[in-house]
Amino acid sequence: MNKLYILLLSICMISFSCETSDNSPVVIGFSAGENGERSDITLETDITEVWFEYLTAHNNRDYDKIAQMNSDDIEVWGPAGQYIQGNEAHIEFLKEWVAATDVKWTPQWFINNTGENTETGQVNNYVTSGHQMTFTIDGEETIFYQVHDAVISDGKIINFNVYEQQRAVSE
Repeated sequence: MNKLYILLLSICMISFSCETSDNSPVVIGFSAGENGERSDITLETDITEVWFEYLTAHNNRDYDKIAQMNSDDIEVWGPAGQYIQGNEAHIEFLKEWVAATDVKWTPQWFINNTGENTETGQVNNYVTSGHQMTFTIDGEETIFYQVHDAVISDGKIINFNVYEQQRAVSE
């Protein structure tokens, strides 16, 4: 009976030791603050769908939805040094820019991660995405490729940066 008891105890110990209760997020890198402080960048929450929905609203010219998804004090840094601050200013800029360029976004890829801002201690979700952009000005199409880095918190777009490269049109 002792051998059976030891065998059952051993099996239980092995099975419990094989189970992992570590629900720690996967660390994929780090961000560095001005003073060299580091904060882990992890894979915690998939929020790429929020950014995809945001871009879809742009393609649909749904400015009300865009405004709802923006934080009140959104900040946008454009590829040519533009800086836009505030929800109203962003929507006004978008309306003028879209009217002048008839821009359409073609999403190509999305990557998300989560990290802590080393200066504020706030944990945010980030999406980096790549898109082909088609601008139509005076009936002529121009192709650009853009990469967006967006900060999203509680489903709201806090800020984003846009990096851009013009592409040759294939004949």
